[in-house]
Amino acid sequence: MIKLIVSALTAAGLALAANLALKRTGTRSITFFGPVLEESLKTGAAFFYGVSVPGTHLLFGVLESLADFAWGGRRKLAAALSGVVAHTVFGLVAYFLIKAGLPGYTAVLGSIAVHMAWNGAVIRISR
Repeated sequence: MIKLIVSALTAAGLALAANLALKRTGTRSITFFGPVLEESLKTGAAFFYGVSVPGTHLLFGVLESLADFAWGGRRKLAAALSGVVAHTVFGLVAYFLIKAGLPGYTAVLGSIAVHMAWNGAVIRISR
């Protein structure tokens, strides 16, 4: 369990640093490059630490939701909660692709595609 927590904390810390840098370049960068970074970091950290891919994604989502809520308060509550569900789904996509016998990079690419679609939908809905 400790390794799973460390895996999620590692991915979340690195993703936070990368997303803060991306934020300076605009929403479009976060929408498209954020998923590449986050999905690579989450699945990569799970492989590195030898822990559950969906578990790492779930805990990452919890950490991200806590940050969203801390920085945005009640107005960010829906986004925070939906983020936990979304990151869990991204992790399940990667997991099932791996379980289907596909290589790890295919699992990362699959979760990136779903994450990009999610971000695009959220941006369209929030306009």
